[in-house]
Amino acid sequence: MSKRLFLPLILTLALLLVFSSGGWATGVSFTDTQNHWAAAWIESVSAQGIMYGLSNGLFAPDLAMTRAQFAVTLHRTFKFDYGDFKFIKAPVVTDYFDDVKPDSWYSEAVLMCAINNIFTVNDRKFKPDEPITRIEAAQAIEKSFQAKKIQVIMIMIWPIYKDMSETETSKVIFVSNTGIMKGWNGFFRPYDKLTRAEAAVALDRTAKIIRENEKKAEK
Repeated sequence: MSKRLFLPLILTLALLLVFSSGGWATGVSFTDTQNHWAAAWIESVSAQGIMYGLSNGLFAPDLAMTRAQFAVTLHRTFKFDYGDFKFIKAPVVTDYFDDVKPDSWYSEAVLMCAINNIFTVNDRKFKPDEPITRIEAAQAIEKSFQAKKIQVIMIMIWPIYKDMSETETSKVIFVSNTGIMKGWNGFFRPYDKLTRAEAAVALDRTAKIIRENEKKAEK
């Protein structure tokens, strides 16, 4: 085979590997996730552009997700916009929060989450650097579906968790019945910090539900 034919063949094979799975790059890998229980989900959300790794090829799967990071990943997943809201002037993040700088890397995502009422916030404090808890993440995901008016058909089952009251359980019914977030051995661990691995699983399942609804809408 001549060199002229060999190089185009290499490029063709490379493109096939990149776009062979629904248009997303495959083979994304991190040095600290290869034997991790959430490796497949982490690879998937990375390929979809929902979550990215940290420096030096690390994903840090067991590191806690901050509220700012989760806002950004939700914005990437749901692609928030102004929806039905009408504004006299374009809103800025300082209209809502006193602790989010307009030029921060997460300001646009936090602004869109604020407009769509995704997070429960008190006293104009978003607390971007604080870890998000599992119950807070569950509520934010449910509110994201509501904001985007994505209808999800599911059987309503009241989940039983040993570490949650009825009021607390009512906040996780949606993620539990859709399979987006589940507990372990009868425990949901509502106030534990959401890890990056857990976020990857929840967001990948969320993205799958969104795609399925988009396909149904096209029919």
